[in-house]
Amino acid sequence: MLHRWIRNTHLILGLLAVPMLLVYGVSAVQMAHNDWFSLKPVVTESEIQVGDFDSNGGRALAQALMDSHGLRGDLQKVTATAEGFELRIGRPGTFYVVNYSRESRTAKVQTSSGVFLGVLNRIHHLAGFRHDFGVLNVWGGLVAFISLTLILLGFSGVYLWFKIHEERAVGSVLLGLSLATSLTLLVLIRMR
Repeated sequence: MLHRWIRNTHLILGLLAVPMLLVYGVSAVQMAHNDWFSLKPVVTESEIQVGDFDSNGGRALAQALMDSHGLRGDLQKVTATAEGFELRIGRPGTFYVVNYSRESRTAKVQTSSGVFLGVLNRIHHLAGFRHDFGVLNVWGGLVAFISLTLILLGFSGVYLWFKIHEERAVGSVLLGLSLATSLTLLVLIRMR
């Protein structure tokens, strides 16, 4: 009974992990062979008439632009300038640079929109739950879930392999080679 439950759990966890692992695998190939792919973003500029945000600051302007003008993402930086201030708002695949002029009360928005592989590249590096943009928090939850899934998949796989007595010798060799390869890669990555 326990063996069947662990086997079924192992199978289900593996199937759940496959789509996320494919996303990470494709983005890893793109990062390792960056010259194979064109990731040049499409840059557009627009000007938006806004009210007086000088007294309220950049956060109020960012919120107004997000609510009324379709800018989405995390507010990453607010910098005071001689003319007003500059905002940086970003999400995977799209990045906004907003320059607010207190004199003309306008916001010049430069939008950089990336290609699909550029989006995969950005989400490859993204984790955590402290984002203003809710979709990024959902992604962080998926990363945590898949990380836990992979740990459980490994433990259940070792248990299932150990239960098959005829394959213990071959499995021990493969497990040892896998561990040695993983540790070697970790050392090489850290030495880079």
